[in-house]
Amino acid sequence: MSNSEINLSGVRETLFLPLWGRSIESKKKNPLLVDNAAVSIVENINYDFSEIAKKINPLIRSAWIARSLFFDNEIKDFLGKYPDGSIINIGCGLDTIFDRVDNGKAEWYELDFADVINLRRKYIKETSRRIFISCSVFDEKWYKKIRNRKNVFMLFAGVIYYFEEQEIKNMFNITLVQDRILMI
Repeated sequence: MSNSEINLSGVRETLFLPLWGRSIESKKKNPLLVDNAAVSIVENINYDFSEIAKKINPLIRSAWIARSLFFDNEIKDFLGKYPDGSIINIGCGLDTIFDRVDNGKAEWYELDFADVINLRRKYIKETSRRIFISCSVFDEKWYKKIRNRKNVFMLFAGVIYYFEEQEIKNMFNITLVQDRILMI
């Protein structure tokens, strides 16, 4: 299988790692996490996952599942308190948390670079409540697209460690000036 439709490299290509991990876990006899959307993407995308399968230690894969379960529970708790809140998934890649925990009311904003969002659109449906934003997290314009800023949960799954400390501080300054934000 070739990777002809995939024009990602470096950090951007790491989006396939947790996607593949969730898909593998979902196919187990007694999975800790079921992510049918991840299974569907892995089965339909023109990407060779064999190198990931050869190189990734099962412990690392388990860590991705634990991270997904943790975030799923945190967002479920948030949605229990603020059912009409907003979830902003920074560096969303091909994350499918929406498909696992959406409550049918919240607004979801999934932010990543344009090339990642273009790939995402091929496999994940954007809706009136599931909004894709093609933008760098450091570009202040994206935050103006968030309609409901009263109760916001910002998800940074596997993103922060790619940036320097000052970059992270600048990113938080974009959103924390006046709004009530819950971050994970």
